[in-house]
Amino acid sequence: MQLSFQEPAAGSIGGGTFTAANYARIRDPYYLRIIVETLKLAVAATAIGTFLAYSLAYFIACASEQLKGALLCLVMVPLMTSVVVKVFAWFVLLGRGGPVATLLDGFGFGRAGLLGTEASVLFGLVDFSLPFMVVTLVAAIERIPVSMEEAAANLGAPPRMIFARIIVPMIRSGVLLCLGISSSAYVVPATLGGRSVRMVAQQIYDDVLVAFAWPQAAATSVLVVAALGVVVAIMLLADRRQET
Repeated sequence: MQLSFQEPAAGSIGGGTFTAANYARIRDPYYLRIIVETLKLAVAATAIGTFLAYSLAYFIACASEQLKGALLCLVMVPLMTSVVVKVFAWFVLLGRGGPVATLLDGFGFGRAGLLGTEASVLFGLVDFSLPFMVVTLVAAIERIPVSMEEAAANLGAPPRMIFARIIVPMIRSGVLLCLGISSSAYVVPATLGGRSVRMVAQQIYDDVLVAFAWPQAAATSVLVVAALGVVVAIMLLADRRQET
């Protein structure tokens, strides 16, 4: 954090005079566009991941112990594969000569492929964060007593209210985890998005290793961590209010 308040110094990482210019520079339209792009893709990936993971996690949580163990092992298999390998698999699938481009060509959209688009980055982010989401939701759903859902139903609560009042508060941790993973991803947007899609992690990487603007990269990193901290604080506050 100290580095983020220093001016870049020639021949060193920091060491310059005290300044807040690194934070003021983030208000530049270039940085604001990257932040908006990151938030948009992270929220979309989180929403899609929650939709896909919840049904599977609920099924695993309600399964027998033997079946639950087998299913959790299958969910954990993608975590044993390097993210680089998975991203390059999507690179092949979404490229011009891949099956997705062939399918799109069959429907008359041409063989352009999806690489370098927000859709390709979204595919990669969902694939990367989905196993974490499923495992977290399984642990959260297992903590919900079945009697609580049955009591709510007996009292006349509709399924939507049961989901909103009982299930959602318990799965917030998984949603937050997916949001954090998606918003801080580097390999996925750098490989699948190319030059067309930029996220905050790519900008931090370029500031450090390309522009050698370490103080600017530090300022951007501090703001990202602070933003995630605010989200965590809001969720914790909401949980406390619900408990009271």
